[in-house]
Amino acid sequence: MAYLFSNIEFLKVDDPAFRSMLIKLGIGQILLYGITFILLSTGKKWFRILYWIDIAISFLIIYFPIKLLLSNLTTILPFFVLVACMLLKTIVLCQIGGYLRNNRWCKIYFDHTIELDDEDDDWVAKQTKNADYEKIKDRYENKFEQTEQDEEDEYIVEKAPMTLPQLSVRLGIIIYGELILFPILIQIFSNLFASLDMQKVFATKDIFMLCIFTAFIWTIPLFYMYYNQKATKKIIACCMIGEFIRILVYLPTFMNYYKSQEYSIRVFIFFIIIDIIRLVILFVFAIRVLLSKQEYAQKPRD
Repeated sequence: MAYLFSNIEFLKVDDPAFRSMLIKLGIGQILLYGITFILLSTGKKWFRILYWIDIAISFLIIYFPIKLLLSNLTTILPFFVLVACMLLKTIVLCQIGGYLRNNRWCKIYFDHTIELDDEDDDWVAKQTKNADYEKIKDRYENKFEQTEQDEEDEYIVEKAPMTLPQLSVRLGIIIYGELILFPILIQIFSNLFASLDMQKVFATKDIFMLCIFTAFIWTIPLFYMYYNQKATKKIIACCMIGEFIRILVYLPTFMNYYKSQEYSIRVFIFFIIIDIIRLVILFVFAIRVLLSKQEYAQKPRD
């Protein structure tokens, strides 16, 4: 990561504070997860709880690049890339955490429990090795040969509904895609959000903070969906309500910008349109999950 922000031209940041933060975060996380994985190798069950505490810390340290960004909005793209990489790393670590909890070999190692299948493969092989498959095949071919052609047109292929883990992947693409895409679009079209004296850009900081808020609260239902939790729909409904509360909380700040007369009315119209588009994309997907009939997916075999 340090090489990425030091040698690639459009990501290069000539700021000692940024480099210092990057080094501290890198060394800190290497030590944190290095110690945690060493402790996990001992097979103690409660060290898995420590692993999830480390993941929570990984979410919290995203605050540091965001804080530094707010004090230096001239180099916004490298910070977006850094935050996106940190979120991606945390998601991968969560996947590993799910593996530590659900995998049968991990359960043997940490919980000292063994799961047996309902149908053992050796038993199935032993019961079927003497079966005459040709006789069975001929019997059913003769029975259904006449009716098969007549009923061929009656079959309707229905697409299976998407499971919650599959929907969680799409939700992740939406929330983290918005976190990266919309601030970059505002940076590209910054002339549409410039103040009357062309010295300030209105929406750069605000839209980024709103996207951070959305990514933070919607990460909770993301994991609920991935692990097929019963409260998934309730959590999604709470997140939708949270977005409306966020609008009400931000409204006084927005009105203060409007009353300051530093920006033209066009700036506020474009900002409202962008925020509506962002919420519509998110809410359309959320409503689809709320109305879905298949709430829980079958757990795959480890």
